[in-house]
Amino acid sequence: MRKPPYYYLKNISRRWHTEIKKVDGKVIILSPYLTSKTAEGILRDSKFSECEIYTIFSVHNFISGASSLKTLKCLYDKGCKLYHLPRLHAKIIISPGRFATIGSQNLTRNGVKNKEASVITFDVKEVNKIEELLNQWIPQRKCITSEMIQHLEDKIINLRKKFNLINRELKKEINDLQDEIWQDEEERIEIERLNKEAEEKRLREEQRLQELKRVQEEKRKQEEQRKLEAKRVQEEQNRKVVNTIRDTLQQLTPHGQIKKELAEEFIRTCAYWDQFPRGDIVNAPKYAKHIKNYRDNWIVYTGNSFSISYAIYNCQQVLLEFLQEIESGKVMSRSQLLEKLELIVKTAVIKSNGDKFINYYNENWGNFLWFGNQGICISDFVNLILTKGGIDDRLFGLIE
Repeated sequence: MRKPPYYYLKNISRRWHTEIKKVDGKVIILSPYLTSKTAEGILRDSKFSECEIYTIFSVHNFISGASSLKTLKCLYDKGCKLYHLPRLHAKIIISPGRFATIGSQNLTRNGVKNKEASVITFDVKEVNKIEELLNQWIPQRKCITSEMIQHLEDKIINLRKKFNLINRELKKEINDLQDEIWQDEEERIEIERLNKEAEEKRLREEQRLQELKRVQEEKRKQEEQRKLEAKRVQEEQNRKVVNTIRDTLQQLTPHGQIKKELAEEFIRTCAYWDQFPRGDIVNAPKYAKHIKNYRDNWIVYTGNSFSISYAIYNCQQVLLEFLQEIESGKVMSRSQLLEKLELIVKTAVIKSNGDKFINYYNENWGNFLWFGNQGICISDFVNLILTKGGIDDRLFGLIE
């Protein structure tokens, strides 16, 4: 069950002190401004192992009294890690995995007196979420060092006197000092970094090249082995799929014969009737009762007839040839296969004397092969032969 948060519309510094006293791990504090009694008070009697404090290291703030340099030095001496976080305005205290507070109150003297609003949560999920969001700011932080504090401390007394005059010259001097401190600090850090990296760079590069060569060689061997194994597995899977489909297709015409039940199924699915003059084309499954055998050939309709046996058998042969081509490495797309099967259906017409009718299909008929107002839906026939033969996406996945 999730723990509800607690809301404060008053000074929360005592609650901070109470909760931080219980922490034996890490504490993270974000407060743009820090002054002595408040900031030092909440950390009194604390037992934490690590404390990170994020604030704004601004010469103007220290000279104006918005923040206390003495407090900053005290926190530094206490072992707290101090960071400058540009444009910080959030006031947050968090102990990872334990509690977090978010509000308007700074760790300052005025923060105790002002009308402030804060919320504290002990819900671990919420605390972790807040910490995760805070981590997005971490790359922007800069360390506040003892050199920086000392640098400002040496000059702050005289600047405070001048600050009372509040003129443009003083503001410029403050800003120049601010830039000077950070510039000196950045130069010092950069020199230390360059000195350290210069010694390590050659060894790192040498190790990197050796490791890169080893990894590349290992990857090459693994990739070759993976390709060989994948090829073997794929070929075996392909053989199984093709053999399964071939067996299914061959069962359509046992001993070269097409059963009446199969012929009837195709007519129930594919036969249609044009309700002229209404123009409605509807499925006519009852025509399956009117199929007849003519010279060992199942046909439907009179006069020019649709040869069910011819269409099924020849579609079956095209599909068997298609499987054989797949095994030999040839590729035929789905659209090419469908075009061949549709052509067989379009030409499965015999005359009354039993001869095959040449060029019976009319392009104006589109998806139907008409015999008067009775007809066969070409796509339905093709889809059914594919279904009965077990031709599905598994097979096309081998070649497309």
